Amino acid sequence: MRNLIYILIITIFFSCNKKSGELDLCGLGVLKPYYLTGLDYKGGMYAIKEKYKQEYIPVKKGKNSGIVKIRFDVNCKGETGNFEFETYNLNYESTTINNSIVNQTVLIARKLNNWIPGTDDDNESINSFKFLAIKVINGEIKEILPK
Repeated sequence: MRNLIYILIITIFFSCNKKSGELDLCGLGVLKPYYLTGLDYKGGMYAIKEKYKQEYIPVKKGKNSGIVKIRFDVNCKGETGNFEFETYNLNYESTTINNSIVNQTVLIARKLNNWIPGTDDDNESINSFKFLAIKVINGEIKEILPK
């Protein structure tokens, strides 16, 4: 019985290292904001914008103006996962926009695979969370934040 309890405790501990089962987070699974950890992307925002410029196909039909805010985690190995998104109109009010715009912007974010993990005070790689806000006007990307 005692061994069963130890196995149960160990199983619970290790299962807490994942958020929604999609991404293996390092250590205890603690996430810190990108601006506190120094999380970066190889080539910086320029490389992220270039990826969107190369892959995004403008959408001319439907409700095609708004902002897609994409939030995701980056673990200590630079791997991404746990993607979530919200959509807003240009006045930052919650709304829905064209599914093609949302699907493309999230898919491109998932393809960004050159993340440089953030670090703690001891210069050890740690888990971070990041967001991108993609501003689309008349089906075309006009801005990607944060800059």
